Amino acid sequence: MLSLSPRSQLIACLLLGGLGLALFFSGAYRDIPFPADWVGAVVFVAAVWWCVDAVQRIPHSEAEAQIAPGEWQAWVGVAFVSVVIAACFVHAPAFQPAVPIGRNPDAGAAGRQIGMLFVAWVVLAQVLKRRWGGKVLADERDAQITLAAGNWARCVMVVGIIGIAVLLGFSETERLHGFSYPFIAHALMLVLLAGLWCEQVVMAGLYWRDRRAVA
Repeated sequence: MLSLSPRSQLIACLLLGGLGLALFFSGAYRDIPFPADWVGAVVFVAAVWWCVDAVQRIPHSEAEAQIAPGEWQAWVGVAFVSVVIAACFVHAPAFQPAVPIGRNPDAGAAGRQIGMLFVAWVVLAQVLKRRWGGKVLADERDAQITLAAGNWARCVMVVGIIGIAVLLGFSETERLHGFSYPFIAHALMLVLLAGLWCEQVVMAGLYWRDRRAVA
């Protein structure tokens, strides 16, 4: 892959990342004789690392300059948080047993895979910041967009927490026995992720709207 041009390498990385995600999610639903979900997670993270190298080597262009750094970061965030949320739903049954996560191998494996996705996101985000070194990464408009997106995220998290509180407070005792403490903790993390996803989507949408208005 190193012999490819940076743009061709970036396209190949996207295809490889798609293959990794396909293995990741198919392994949770199909009886495959090897750990497809784990292999998929490793392939996806490897694709992200190659993507990092491609991003560093691709020359700057006018098309890239028309998109604010904040919008680039927001779209990357939308993609990664969407994958993390999907992974959390896929692996939710692993947190159902009433066993501490530290003594639950399935929950521990799910946590490591989700953690790998977060690490890949942080690495790519830092590489993008380095690519824009010397440029103004945020101004008053960026601050307004961040504030608006943060307000939407807080609303989503408040609604989610209230929903869980109502479920726990008004459900019959027999029904509550089906929810273990690790599962409730997992549900609370999903609420936080939903707020983060909403923040990234709103930010990307506001940047896109402003860019379309200027064009």
